[in-house]
Amino acid sequence: MKSFNGYLKEAQKIHNTKEFIFANIEMTTAYEIPGLVLSTTALERVFGKLERIKGWHVTNLPGVQGLKKIQGKKNSISVMRQINPNDNRALSGVATKGGFVVELEGIELLSADKDVFTTRLESGRRGIRITKSNFPSLLRDMQIMIKKMYEKYSKKPQSKDLSQAAMDFTGLGQTLPQKEKGQFIKEYIDNCEDILKKNKTAQQELRTYGRSKDRDFSSGYNESVINQISIKNVYVMIEKWDEWASSEIGTGKYEGDFEQQYEDEEKLLQKTVWKNIEITGISDMIKKINKK
Repeated sequence: MKSFNGYLKEAQKIHNTKEFIFANIEMTTAYEIPGLVLSTTALERVFGKLERIKGWHVTNLPGVQGLKKIQGKKNSISVMRQINPNDNRALSGVATKGGFVVELEGIELLSADKDVFTTRLESGRRGIRITKSNFPSLLRDMQIMIKKMYEKYSKKPQSKDLSQAAMDFTGLGQTLPQKEKGQFIKEYIDNCEDILKKNKTAQQELRTYGRSKDRDFSSGYNESVINQISIKNVYVMIEKWDEWASSEIGTGKYEGDFEQQYEDEEKLLQKTVWKNIEITGISDMIKKINKK
């Protein structure tokens, strides 16, 4: 079991835009999940002035350290604004092992009534997997756009078989010369913005509030994506804290005065992570998140 200092050496992954665009076609058929790629500036051109909202980000120790470093910057993160009071699995972490909940504010880029599994990309961009259930209007336009781009850049016809057509698109990403691939990516991103500018219904699909009534894990909380964040409070859940400390017993670390060393770890947290960290319980944390 790693110590808290050990966790500080871990990092959050940022995905490559090229891989995101082509891999999302590869993993599906019939373009069911094409990847919408957007930047803050593109969304400002689509929506005008973007609102500043509050949210809650579940992470681990290195995640909190990472959030401190990107305050005020265009790096985007996912937050929840509501959580199912009868299902606290999201507080165990989605991309990490969780344990920490950070209350923060930031500029709203996307809001959905469930987890729509967005992806952090380089240069502050955000990748959004467009599905029929979450973004039906946007999906139709994305399908048309992708077909036109394939026909423009490929030297061979695209298969009429939907599964093979998806593989053809992936193959295009693997065979395009580097210069043309760069042009393709730029045009793809520009087309994503153009689609949103023209499709008012798609704009509404990126501004869906409340929490979905679907009965699956992704609807146990909602997802908003924000950037230019400012941290307000940092919480560590006592259940996670005790779980970690208990696991250290027997390793030799807590020989002697357990309570004193336990207290020392708490002070280390406040020194290395956040000055006024608050230890709370899961049930109280859910109430804080759902309080309007």
